[in-house]
Amino acid sequence: MRFTTLRDRVAEPLFAVFIATGLLLSVLGVLAWRFATPSTRTEHIGIQPPPPPPMEDGKTGYMWVIDGYSYSDAPHWFPAAAWFLMVGTAVAVVVSAILNATGWRLARDAHGRKFALPLALSAFGAAYGLAVAVVGRIWPPTFYSVVLPEPRDPQNPYPASAVIHFDLEPNLITFTATGLAVCLLAAALLYVRNYSLTRTN
Repeated sequence: MRFTTLRDRVAEPLFAVFIATGLLLSVLGVLAWRFATPSTRTEHIGIQPPPPPPMEDGKTGYMWVIDGYSYSDAPHWFPAAAWFLMVGTAVAVVVSAILNATGWRLARDAHGRKFALPLALSAFGAAYGLAVAVVGRIWPPTFYSVVLPEPRDPQNPYPASAVIHFDLEPNLITFTATGLAVCLLAAALLYVRNYSLTRTN
């Protein structure tokens, strides 16, 4: 039989807030990585072009003709979404554990330190937004150039491009600012409910 200690019950709101915020930031991080991260990384799927023939200096290129059709496909959701969700949740748990171990708790307390919670959440959000931008530079999303031979799929003879992109450059600034804004909004919602961080001995 498992007994829940008073310390566990006190820590639960702190963990709940940071984990919920981490999940929200993770979802926003996936969307930002997929739809707002610039990338020139392209993977060709289907019929592959043959290697170019040997040419002499001064000669122009060559033409390659196939009886088929092509379209562009957007980056895949998996496994990027899984990684963002796992990392966001793990970081939230670690931050909550550190705050809890150092004596901080989240409670409805009019005499608590009002600025401690916005500072903690905003630092978490800004750091996560910056991390998303850095990850996007190191591992940008992969777009797909799909070339398929005839005959076409009768159910979808003219597949439309699924590529959607929003230019939010410079991402190091915009992603960081977005993470900061989201967490400040979360802190404001908690503030109007009289929640604050207090330090216990």
